[in-house]
Amino acid sequence: MTAPHDAARRSGTAPITTSDLLRHHRELLGYTQEVFALQHGFSIRAYNEMENGGKVSLSHMRALRDALRMGPQARAQFFRLVTGDAPSLKGLNVSSGVDPTTANWCDSHLAVQDAPAVLLDGGWNAVRFNDAWAELFSEADEMGERAAHHLDHPLNNPMRFCLFHPAASRMLLDYEESWLVTAMCQFVHHFQLYPQNQQLLEIRRRIAADPYLSEVYRNRVREEFTERGVGCVIERDVEERALRVGGRRQTVLFTIVVPWHGREYGYQMLTLTPVRNDALRQRHSHPHPHPHPHPHPEVRHRPSGDRNTVGTTPPTQTLGATGPATAIEEAIQPAAERVQTVGDLLFRYRSRLGMSQEVLSRRPSFPVSPRTYRDWETGRSLPRKKYLPALAAALHMPDAVKGLLHFLITKGDPPTSGIRGGPAIAARSRRWAREHVDDRRQPSPIALMDGAWDVIACNNAYRRLFGHLPEPDPNHPATNGFRYVMFHPDARETLAGWYEEWMIPWMVEFGATLLRHHDRLHAEHAALLEEVEAYPELWDAYTGPVRRELQGRGRAIRFEGDGDGRGLWLPGPDGDPAHRVYQAIRLTSGIPLHGLSYGYNFACLRPYGDPTPGPGRPHAEAGRRTPDATHDGGPTPFRGARPGKC
Repeated sequence: MTAPHDAARRSGTAPITTSDLLRHHRELLGYTQEVFALQHGFSIRAYNEMENGGKVSLSHMRALRDALRMGPQARAQFFRLVTGDAPSLKGLNVSSGVDPTTANWCDSHLAVQDAPAVLLDGGWNAVRFNDAWAELFSEADEMGERAAHHLDHPLNNPMRFCLFHPAASRMLLDYEESWLVTAMCQFVHHFQLYPQNQQLLEIRRRIAADPYLSEVYRNRVREEFTERGVGCVIERDVEERALRVGGRRQTVLFTIVVPWHGREYGYQMLTLTPVRNDALRQRHSHPHPHPHPHPHPEVRHRPSGDRNTVGTTPPTQTLGATGPATAIEEAIQPAAERVQTVGDLLFRYRSRLGMSQEVLSRRPSFPVSPRTYRDWETGRSLPRKKYLPALAAALHMPDAVKGLLHFLITKGDPPTSGIRGGPAIAARSRRWAREHVDDRRQPSPIALMDGAWDVIACNNAYRRLFGHLPEPDPNHPATNGFRYVMFHPDARETLAGWYEEWMIPWMVEFGATLLRHHDRLHAEHAALLEEVEAYPELWDAYTGPVRRELQGRGRAIRFEGDGDGRGLWLPGPDGDPAHRVYQAIRLTSGIPLHGLSYGYNFACLRPYGDPTPGPGRPHAEAGRRTPDATHDGGPTPFRGARPGKC
């Protein structure tokens, strides 16, 4: 019989609390509660209450993260615990180099594209691009002066190209509706999070210096956010747009992929796939026998010592003849709140209902007093997150606008609205999968999964990889990736280093997902948690090493280890499962932007090197590794067969 667990453990909140995190980091610094409180401006009683399970406000969270010297993982986890959300962006990872993880990710996803593709960092600098992208935008050299606009060139920074390059409005057709407003909405999202970032400030100053761009920024972008909320960015994935290529109109499919390892730092890969004809592919085909273009070897950032700062446009180019710098600085203050504020959003939706503040706030279902609501709308205070559902319902806000309100209050991503979208999202996913999952575009095994890891689409290479397993089976890897790793007996046989390399990283992501929805689990997540709890060895891992990872005390394991080298023990040519060969793979993962609100993700298993025969079945022991004390505090044998419920 399963050991009893309290309601908190069943709800998914067991692995970590704010008390655990505060106590751990305070003890690391060697402080008592009293000394820490007095040295950092807290009353002893207030800090004692916070460390013993009391409420932590947003302002206290920010102060405590600094005072306790939390690292990036712990800071993000503390944010999750206080707000219930993942931070919308941990930072803008802008650098002048390409790290090995990103390079490996590009090899698996950018290099296989024969359509124009570019990987951007958090400041929209081009980290890598293929030959097709370089050739497509070679026209920018002909349509504008390269020397005068080198920082705005699409091979350097596509965002700056779209906003400022003189060739942009001629090359990007239906410019304002299809390109400019969308780009500016994404800029605003980043700028509201990091208004002091020097690169973003430089872009904001240049927008303020241009009357046309300033008008779009203040009016069109505000209208987009008011009407569509966060959807004004997310819904642009899998959208047809038009370019002028070689003097004629070319329709392209605009798709966006977010690399998993860069999801919290603003990374994204853009692909412009030709629609209705192959003009771009024919024009930009790679010259040598390999059918796919290689990433461009150069990164054209200007180097910078500051991780969050890149080279900026010289002041003479920024301001031109529009006026003195002081006038522009005054025009953008307070810069981060000009486009949309909580009060502005509340006012607009209340006005649409034709109600006064007094009438709205005295409705029976309204959560607060007229005075409190008046303070929200005038900006004197912000609503607490617990009031958002009732507030959005009273104002008849669509879900995407409710998501925007959530972001403006917490600066975090709201919990996903479900595990899978409706018919419109399903249609987008099918079209997205044709560009990024289909065998013609992705030769490596790959599977696209929804928010509960049910497989939406996978290619034939993925099915062949697991062809030794019978279908249908709810735990088959082509049915549900999470269930295969956790519950299928073959996982321990096939996945080399199953415990450390596969199960623990995926369980960490599962725990983070539950924390994000701790107050209202999706039914599918609750069912998976119940099943994990019924397996003693899985539950021990969940409450042991996974707990430490979620506390920020582990080794910063990432979901599936994006870009990591892994191994598979696969049946040999004779098909006998007792004689397997070792296949080294590069595992990469990411997010299709249109599925962000539903937790969509994909996993790609790119083989490299030749398969290595293994004598007998050495893989079986490796797959059933017994965890030592560094994992969960005690030895728990892992059996090859699926354990029954105890």
